[in-house]
Amino acid sequence: MKTFRLLSALLIGSLFLVSACKKDEVGPVGQKTITGTITYKNGDGTTHAAMNAEVKVAYGTTTATTTFNQTCMADEMGMYTIKGLAAGDYYFAAEYTDGHGFKYETPGYSVTIKDDKAALTVDMVLQ
Repeated sequence: MKTFRLLSALLIGSLFLVSACKKDEVGPVGQKTITGTITYKNGDGTTHAAMNAEVKVAYGTTTATTTFNQTCMADEMGMYTIKGLAAGDYYFAAEYTDGHGFKYETPGYSVTIKDDKAALTVDMVLQ
């Protein structure tokens, strides 16, 4: 009986320690939303929506990276939405290839989502 009580106490204590050490993670585990529009400047200087541009997101960093955790595609108006993000640091980049095969991209954007923001807009201009 003493062994059972001791094991029960150890189990409950270890569960308490594990739950007390839980760290909030950035990424698709929250209720934050980032939306935006992606555009590019054509060779003649006119601005166009980057239809079907690829948006890439890296979690937990605000510095340039080539490793991304999530991607999404912009719609026909160049608009994109990423839902379910937690408060934290993110690095965004996007790229688009037009109908003539010309590739446009952005060096990237650093974003920090605070707890008080439910939604954030990040518009990107590709070059």
